[in-house]
Amino acid sequence: MRNAVKVGALIATTDNAAAIGEKPQDVVAASDTLTAYLTARVTFLEQLAANAMPLHILLANFSGDAAWARYVSGIEQIFDEIGVDCPQIDGSSESNMPTLQSGLSLTMLGAQQNRTIYERDKLIWYTYGLPLVGNEVLAQPDDVAQLQPIFFAWREEIVQQVWPVGSKGLQVEFTRLFGDQQVKSSLDTKKTAGPCAVILLGVHPEKEHLAEKIFARNFEKLRRTAWL
Repeated sequence: MRNAVKVGALIATTDNAAAIGEKPQDVVAASDTLTAYLTARVTFLEQLAANAMPLHILLANFSGDAAWARYVSGIEQIFDEIGVDCPQIDGSSESNMPTLQSGLSLTMLGAQQNRTIYERDKLIWYTYGLPLVGNEVLAQPDDVAQLQPIFFAWREEIVQQVWPVGSKGLQVEFTRLFGDQQVKSSLDTKKTAGPCAVILLGVHPEKEHLAEKIFARNFEKLRRTAWL
């Protein structure tokens, strides 16, 4: 598992957002709904990376009571996008102390799915999306890896492994996945990918042609060789 934690029989994934939202002193100005959507997106992709589907969502809201409904709306958009009922959302809001900047933390608890497991080296690996962060995400939404095709290809086991790329960038994830293999990509491998704007996808070797039809934009095969 990538950044997921096993809690009993459940898989827990968590992501946070701070100083992003609708408060005057936020570093990045964005709607609370969009902020929650992007935070939930990361958390959901980490569930897929662990071959799990969320059953329950816990929201910690540090932006005040008024932000709660907007945050819930953003979370629900994730599940509307993939055509799945949103799990129950529970949590709490900081209402005693007003904050100058927005903040939320999101945890999903999920159940691992019964899927065929392939060794990483047996899969064909691609990048999907472009490394974007902050205002770039808002300015280039079509270049952010889209959830609907990812979920469809994962559910149909065309994609066997989902591997999100976050703030540490592609090169860190290449090392986690491929060890001492040299990996070549046209993307900037050192740039942060923010809210998982880029996803690494391990494609079933016999279904590569299907993946190429599903992911029509910013879908690039990785070239891997051993270091000399």
